[in-house]
Amino acid sequence: MVTNSRDLFFVRKIQIRFYFKKNIVIQSLFFLEYMLFKTYAVKSEVFLTNIKLKWLFDQVSETNEIDKYLSNLKPLIDNKKKKKYLLNLLEDFSNIIEFSENKKIFLNFKKFNYNFNKIIAIANENFTTSYEFQILQFFYVSKINETISYKDFLFKPKKKIDVAEIAFVEIFLKKCKFNLIKISKFQYLFSLLKYLIKK
Repeated sequence: MVTNSRDLFFVRKIQIRFYFKKNIVIQSLFFLEYMLFKTYAVKSEVFLTNIKLKWLFDQVSETNEIDKYLSNLKPLIDNKKKKKYLLNLLEDFSNIIEFSENKKIFLNFKKFNYNFNKIIAIANENFTTSYEFQILQFFYVSKINETISYKDFLFKPKKKIDVAEIAFVEIFLKKCKFNLIKISKFQYLFSLLKYLIKK
């Protein structure tokens, strides 16, 4: 279980509280996602980031000797199927951080999202996270202010997107129009409440 809430994105905290309170695999997956977006997405230091990712890949591959810092990942590597998709996920992420073309980052995020949702399915959860949400979460958490560059590729999310995610997507895109990227928890919860009332 992820014991420190600072290790999770605030949207994921809401999802854990309401859907995944007892699912340590999903909690572990959300921890990994936040760690990748926050720690490994340094655009100006791609070479150094790739070295860190290689270390992470090796740690996950060698299950018996995982670093204490990565102990939250143990539920993701305790069976071959989850581990396979986890390694694919890390491979996909290494392609994401080297984004140079708009189309490529979307293609790589779709692959990342596919493997991410495969792990969720293995954890016996009838839930999918959207790649649109993950892209915007990536830009927000990593503080890479590239959203304007991708505005032509960002489209209105499908109705199937989880309410906690769509509330974030909507407020994020509105703020980007004014070059504002900070979202307060109050703004997010207010947006989420509006969606919950509409349902």
